[in-house]
Amino acid sequence: MRTKWLDLAPFLGAILLALVCGYLLGRLVTERGALVPPPMAMRDASRPLVPTVHLDGVYNGSLRGSMIGSARIFLDGQQVVPDQSGAFLIPAGSLLTNNIEITVPEGMRFVASRRGKKYYPVDSASASALSPANRVYFSTAEEAVGAGYRR
Repeated sequence: MRTKWLDLAPFLGAILLALVCGYLLGRLVTERGALVPPPMAMRDASRPLVPTVHLDGVYNGSLRGSMIGSARIFLDGQQVVPDQSGAFLIPAGSLLTNNIEITVPEGMRFVASRRGKKYYPVDSASASALSPANRVYFSTAEEAVGAGYRR
């Protein structure tokens, strides 16, 4: 039994030597600063800024935002001029208007909603209130009645 342990002694000694050498080498490398990152480099920030417009949103009917650099923004044909800090606050009335264009197919005189039960002349106020996605057109009142709609 004693001879087996003596046979393993050189092997165990080599492992112990490798561990000690690795530990000492690691201490030496970290003390010399080889693993310490280099100091942060500072760059000159005097380069021109990228022109940017930042819109914060609409608050109490006014559009609020800021501009950086030589950016320009126009609203209703008028250039928006920011203050010294680059911020602006302008009336947003034209942005809050929802303009919907509806093209009536040629020859169609009546319109109804897919969800409704009534039909209307295409030039009436009731017809203009219908959602463009739900519109159904008819060339005659008889067609509308035949499709199940009433006046």
